[in-house]
Amino acid sequence: MSHSALDGVKVVSLGTGVVVPDAAKILGELGADVIKIESSYNLDFMRTIAAEKNSSAGFNESNRNKRSFGVDLRTDKGKELVRKLIEKSDIVAENFRGGVVKNLGMDYENVRKVKRDIIYLSSQGFGGGGPHSGYPAYGPMLSSASGMLSIWKHPDDPYPVGSNSPLPDHMASKQAVIAILAALDYKRRTGKGQFIDMAQTEVAAALIGEHYLEYTMNKRKPQPKGNRCSYAAPHGCYPCTGVDNWIAISVFTDEEWGSFGKAIGSPAWSREPRFASTAGRLQFVDELDKLVVEWTSGREAYEAMTTLQNAGVAAGVVQRAPDTMKDPQIAFDKALIELDHPVVGKRLYPNIPFHMSETPPTQSTHAPMLGQHTEEICNSVLGLSDEEIQKLKDEKVLESP
Repeated sequence: MSHSALDGVKVVSLGTGVVVPDAAKILGELGADVIKIESSYNLDFMRTIAAEKNSSAGFNESNRNKRSFGVDLRTDKGKELVRKLIEKSDIVAENFRGGVVKNLGMDYENVRKVKRDIIYLSSQGFGGGGPHSGYPAYGPMLSSASGMLSIWKHPDDPYPVGSNSPLPDHMASKQAVIAILAALDYKRRTGKGQFIDMAQTEVAAALIGEHYLEYTMNKRKPQPKGNRCSYAAPHGCYPCTGVDNWIAISVFTDEEWGSFGKAIGSPAWSREPRFASTAGRLQFVDELDKLVVEWTSGREAYEAMTTLQNAGVAAGVVQRAPDTMKDPQIAFDKALIELDHPVVGKRLYPNIPFHMSETPPTQSTHAPMLGQHTEEICNSVLGLSDEEIQKLKDEKVLESP
């Protein structure tokens, strides 16, 4: 019988928003027991972006595979209960603004007095020190501060475009998981825990490292290129038949260029010497793109994709959510799963994006209702009696649905 990779690992999540909640979700998918600490008086802000605190789509995606422990950390008894949970845990993770966990007595220095070998991940927008550590920082701010927004547009756009998806947040959550897994391995070998400080802006900056190098090495200030690439052509999104239908095409080598030309019927322009090399195609990229559009604009997007892919050219339809949900490859990969949530009902969610032969991820569970597992955790982890639990609930230290 196979077991999940992180069976037996216990995580106390003090996360809010995206970075730590999403990281803890992944640890849960890998088999860890993740306990989310939360309360009605200070909701995870992702719970607040919906009509009802248990119905937020963003929250319900980033907080799967967890148990919710509803506790008021303003009370001494509440703090003591969480400290007892930490004593029995391997990992603590938080991403509150600088100073918040210290005021609660839940910072690393205090936590390691309770559990000497704890692995403690702390992730703020600008890191755990310095003049900006106390600044609130959401995804768009990370894109801005890192320099990403300065190039996230077409050259003639009047202002940075960016994305509705908080890319730095979601990349930071994956980096957090990598750091935690490395710390778990170190602990396995040495018996020692450690503190992990992760600045989310550094993660965002790492996504555009070549642009920093361009300035550092060549003293050239990177300029926005839209969908174009400095070492590939054609490279972009091209219109197809119908309204607002597009195909993305990338040609990196001269061999691929030859395959592209044959795939589209070897028109005379595809055999012109000026387009024979990558350097030439880049030099005449404006005209090249117009010629590529002449071919794509007369074809249905999926037909164009199939034609090019069959010739070994990287090409893909620019799909919208309904298209992706019907994509046969997505279905084959089991990339979407359906979960039944007590409040919002059956919804589709992204599955964990890899498969392991010996330690398969656990089946995802729906995001918890606030305080859904409070009593269960008190019984099974803290060993409290029903009478003790009820007394704490009467005193408003604990809460459950």
